[in-house]
Amino acid sequence: MTCRLPVGHLYFMLFVNAIEIYLDWKSTYASMAPSRYAIRLRQLANFLGEAKLLQEVNGDDIVRFHRYLESVSIGSGKLIKNYSKSTIAYSAVILKNFFMFWRGRGQANVNPKEILSIRHSSRLKKVITEDEFKKMNESLDEGYFDDIEKKLIINMLWDTGMRISELCDLNIGDISGVHPKYGVRTAQTRTRKTMKYNLVMWSKRTDDLLNKYLGVRLCANVWTDALFIVGRKKSASRICVRTAQRWIKDIVVSNDLDRGITPHSFRHGKAHSMLDKGANIRDIQAILRHVKPESTYHYLSLNQEQYLSVASKYLVAT
Repeated sequence: MTCRLPVGHLYFMLFVNAIEIYLDWKSTYASMAPSRYAIRLRQLANFLGEAKLLQEVNGDDIVRFHRYLESVSIGSGKLIKNYSKSTIAYSAVILKNFFMFWRGRGQANVNPKEILSIRHSSRLKKVITEDEFKKMNESLDEGYFDDIEKKLIINMLWDTGMRISELCDLNIGDISGVHPKYGVRTAQTRTRKTMKYNLVMWSKRTDDLLNKYLGVRLCANVWTDALFIVGRKKSASRICVRTAQRWIKDIVVSNDLDRGITPHSFRHGKAHSMLDKGANIRDIQAILRHVKPESTYHYLSLNQEQYLSVASKYLVAT
């Protein structure tokens, strides 16, 4: 049942049905957002109860929900961790957009202005160093297809500063022929957030690795055009972000490296590597494909090692 009896222009609608209508509308202009929004909105629906009407939800319900997220245990009866402040802040953004939509249609009683993101600050992100990258790279054996694939992934991340989602979305058809001037291939990537296409370029070393990988990948006769796949059967599927994250985590653990290294560490590492080589902000902004320079400055904040190196120069000797 989608709604109750109308009263004037107002239709009393179940909250769960309002979610599906909103997600369907959201998908018309932001293809990736609905999958992320759905998780938090459906979690709120479960918290409120299936019989809850959209018009019955008020600001106090949102406050109770976010307090619940701060204290809820994740897992089957075991307290693993609470939701982070950044997750709760993102939830506030989602709920604010949801209630703005229904308020605009005259169906919601929640004032979106009441839903405010909490102030929070994130810890310094782990920036992968060139030595850590080399150690990860050298630990993978090019005699095995799985290792070649993982090696190509970390080399592309290191060379291009791509987001892991962009890497996972790459198709073989996105890769160009060899550039006549630079002697390597490039690829068109699409950012999920803005849906814009961008050009990325990698080194000759990575291009040689790509040739070796494609020699096996194209012989597998897999039905998908995805560049990176799981398995080599005809039914093999494109790797997802979580698979790539798990692969990198396994490589990090096997090499006894800092467990804070994630796929995004390569993006930070690219920015810092360019800065060390004398690149200016505009160059780094272009390579990382940031729309605003403010985003680039965020990537250039000192990591722990850099901070200690700088701070130690100005300590008074004893």
